[in-house]
Amino acid sequence: MKFTIVIATSQRRTDWLINRSLTSVYRQIGIDKSEWNLFVVDDNENESEFFEIKKRIELLRNNLHLNYTEFPTTVLKNTRTRYMSGTGAWNTGIFYVKNFDNWKNSFIAILDDDDEWLPEYLQTCKNAVKESENIIAVFCQLIWRTNETDEIHDLTIEKLTQENFYIGNPGVQGSNTFINSQIFNELNGFDEAFPNSNDRELMIRLLDYIESENNKLKNKLECKVIEIPLVIHYNHNDIKVNNNFQSKKVALDLFYKRYKNRFSEIAFEKSITRAKKYFHYDYEE
Repeated sequence: MKFTIVIATSQRRTDWLINRSLTSVYRQIGIDKSEWNLFVVDDNENESEFFEIKKRIELLRNNLHLNYTEFPTTVLKNTRTRYMSGTGAWNTGIFYVKNFDNWKNSFIAILDDDDEWLPEYLQTCKNAVKESENIIAVFCQLIWRTNETDEIHDLTIEKLTQENFYIGNPGVQGSNTFINSQIFNELNGFDEAFPNSNDRELMIRLLDYIESENNKLKNKLECKVIEIPLVIHYNHNDIKVNNNFQSKKVALDLFYKRYKNRFSEIAFEKSITRAKKYFHYDYEE
């Protein structure tokens, strides 16, 4: 089985991409590194950054003494929605996987250019999907790192409910998502209309898909949660999607327009209260 890693990079965060995100990938342990294809998708407005990324990846690989079979890495230009939320760049890499043989039997691991994996992350995800052919997605707990503290988001399988994703996000980011390639393609990847809140929106569609398929199939599809923190999410104050409240308003307006009729009254009130607290969002009917 081949596996794919997709990293979207933008806003000239190449230093973080090289020194944090990619380095954490190349230093994964306990796996056959030749089984993992890696796609870095450039979503920078500055065209010269594409060549800078390629050059610095080559230098990093040389410094880490990787040969060409270990995490073979390709740099792609984002060919879909650009400069918005990373969804177009992620989808560029996700749909590119269809060029490979046996892609339907593979899994995709997503990573932000400003996050990092702990060394056992990929090994743990691979072992999890080997437990059962019914497992189509794996999530692990996150360490939220700020300048002052580390906080563990204690994600459990019981928290992976649509109700929780209506209210907020119980702990699923791109960087701790490991998902079956065929299923991801059947979901049409991330919804590129969303400039924000795309992880929540994707999870609602994934849970819809599982429920629908389980009504038809004898073997039940399922997600698995690794109750160990294996991903560091950097909750920094530099430029990022969640710090742009105008984009957040556009995304939340679209989110509520699409899903509000599915909320319980309690869930909707909790969701609006949370959005106002964290994003200064005021709901308008």
